[in-house]
Amino acid sequence: MSRILLLANLNCDHVLSLSEPLVAGARLQYLDRGRRLGGGAANTGIGLVWAGHEVAIASRIGLDDTGDWLLAEARSHGLDCSHVERFGGETGELLILVDSLGERTILRQPRRPDLPGNLPSQGVDCLYVNYPGGAVADYMGQMQEHCMVVAQYPKGGRHPRPCHLLVASRSDLGEIGAPWAHAQGLAGDQLQWLVLTEGKAGAVAIHGEERIRVAARPVSVVDTTGAGDAFAAGLIHGLARGMAIEDALQCAVDWGAFAVASQSSIPSQALKSWLEQGH
Repeated sequence: MSRILLLANLNCDHVLSLSEPLVAGARLQYLDRGRRLGGGAANTGIGLVWAGHEVAIASRIGLDDTGDWLLAEARSHGLDCSHVERFGGETGELLILVDSLGERTILRQPRRPDLPGNLPSQGVDCLYVNYPGGAVADYMGQMQEHCMVVAQYPKGGRHPRPCHLLVASRSDLGEIGAPWAHAQGLAGDQLQWLVLTEGKAGAVAIHGEERIRVAARPVSVVDTTGAGDAFAAGLIHGLARGMAIEDALQCAVDWGAFAVASQSSIPSQALKSWLEQGH
């Protein structure tokens, strides 16, 4: 068992299922699916709890009914919420538009990327960061000296992310022709692997000129919300168990496949059953 801290948002997702693919100017029918627990903290953390790890989340939510609901939901799934900070305002909802192909569009209100207070400096084996803005970089740099640090690629590649593993989708990098050099510029000299998800093509881990690839699992896509976080959770789990990068990458692809095949952003019961079988 590893002690894992997730610096990530805890969200209230309001899901609308669309009748067709989302295109500009279209008139679409939708089905209101109501609200559900979401955000990188829940989407990553719940599967890690099921895998036997001790998982704490660090996030900020409002002092309102929605915030109360989020805390109760997160705790019911075994997540340690002692580092969740409450602020005097509304938590708000994210609108999640899921089209007929399972692709999702997220609409969110502007949110200040303030860090939660009282972030721990000890007692952590792995720090996972999926948090906006640049203020998190100092904390990540400090934690690199004490634990493994895994980070999601910052939006637009605009902020430093000192880490040992940087996770991104191929689309995040756009036309960047030297992904390893670009990743080192964000993550620093302690970067060990840049891990890229490539959808139906699987995933690749990059270190300098080295490339390690694993194929995707064939699944029917239902909802891609949370797939990147589930992938990161599988990667963290594999590395925490001492797997070589290729095996950890396969674990990440497997966890991501369960996510896209489920009508949920948090991990599905299918993943829980699979883990209970000893995977």
